[in-house]
Order: sequence, then structure tokens, then C-alpha cells
Amino acid sequence: MAWYYISDNQQKGPIEQTEFEGLAKQGVITDSTLVWQQGMANWQACRQVSPSVLTTPPSPSFAPAQASSSGVVCAQCGHSFPLDQVIKIGNQYVCAGCKPIAVQKLREGIVNSDVEQLRKEHISHEASVKSIGLLYFLGAAFLLLAAVGLTAAPSARSGLAIAALFVGLAALQIWTGVGLRRLRSWARIPSGILSGVGLLAFPIGTLINGYILYLLFSKKGATVFSDEYKQAIEQTPHIKYRTSIVVWIFVVLLLVLVVGGALIAFFASRR
Repeated sequence: MAWYYISDNQQKGPIEQTEFEGLAKQGVITDSTLVWQQGMANWQACRQVSPSVLTTPPSPSFAPAQASSSGVVCAQCGHSFPLDQVIKIGNQYVCAGCKPIAVQKLREGIVNSDVEQLRKEHISHEASVKSIGLLYFLGAAFLLLAAVGLTAAPSARSGLAIAALFVGLAALQIWTGVGLRRLRSWARIPSGILSGVGLLAFPIGTLINGYILYLLFSKKGATVFSDEYKQAIEQTPHIKYRTSIVVWIFVVLLLVLVVGGALIAFFASRR
């Protein structure tokens, strides 16, 4: 079975068992070299999987770090590091030195099954949350059009204050929409406020904003905005999301409101 190994922070391979043993005898692969082959859950130090093929002593530069009471074991190399020297990928911790290895492993499609399961269970919710960002962009466009209409009307001076308010609200919606598209946890606060006010727009506004509040503050919503889930997204680029039909319905409804409001404002200004 073919082997892969890490040298100078780069993945090498595949190589066959005989070549693997030859590299070990040459000192290219040492007992601390990270290796992987199909069937292994993670990259491991060579001494953990095939110590019999090694003929060179352990390299001092790869001596295990001293464990401490607060140390965290790297899932890749098995060494212990302080918490501030590791990063969390999915449900595992990886040291800075092994980060390139983990990234390469992800590129090769070797993804922790728990991480994939987490992403698949929340992909629909993630898609809906990101799509809500589009709704805010459309709402901002409507507000900006309304602001332009107010400033262009004959009584523009009296409407400047309202136009300025609309521009401010549009900026808030754009800022919130960007945060939702990027799954920033802070975006839930302004979005929750806007949706709370939007509940008063009965019946369509109540329906849309009630759904938005569910997306933001449900259990799945909390998970989607978490750092752990963002790491799961980075680890599963092969899993793509699709906008749900419910969100498309809301987009169409909002477009109808925007176009209808624009037409009303246009005909009203011509009277």
C-alpha cells in the first residue's frame, strides 16, 4: 500500500513500501516524520505506525515538547503544546508546525467524518442565513431608491431628514447583510433588532422577519455562527450549499414590495 510523508512542510508521495524503507535507511524518513496511508484516520509520527523500518536515531530537532498540566496534544504529531500555541480544526487541536499538513490533508480529501457530518446537518441552515443577507441588500436598495425620490421631489427640503434616515438604515442593512453572508456572530444583534421591528409589518413582514429570527437564534443558528462551524466550512470546501426554496419565496415577495413601492413613489411624484 502506498505511503505519503511530510518533508520540509510539504507532502511527498505516494511511494511503495520498498522505497519507504529505503528512505528510512537513508535518514530521509525518521521516527518523527509524519506519514499517512489509506486507512489511517490521521497523520502520525513514523515511530507510531512502522518503527521496524527505521535505522536512524530520532532527530533532536523533532524532540517531543515537554507536556504540562495545561498542555494540549496535537492531533497530527502527538506532541504536547500550550493552549495558545495550537489551533482548533473541527474537534481536534493542531500545532502551528502541523497546520500545513492539516491543510494539505484537507486538499487530499482526508476530512474528519465528524466535521463532514456537522456541515451536512447544518448546510441548509447555513444557506438560509447567507441568503437572508441578500434580503437585506434588496431592502437597502429600496431605501436608497426612496431616499433619491425624496430628494428629487419638489418638496425635497422637507424630505431631506427622512431621506437621510433612509440612507442610514440602508447602510445598516448593507453592513448587517455582509456580516450574515460571512457568518459573523455580531451580525445577529443588528439583524435581530431589524427583524424585531419588521415584525410590525403585518402580514408579509411578520412572516419574513419571524423566519429570520428563527434562523438567527435557533440552536442550529447558534452553531452556524460559531467558530467551530467556520472551521468546518474551511475543512469541507467540497460540500456546497444551495439556497432553500423558502428563501427564494421571500426574495420574490421582497422584490414585489420593492418594485411596487418604487412604482407608487413614481406615480405619486408625477401628480
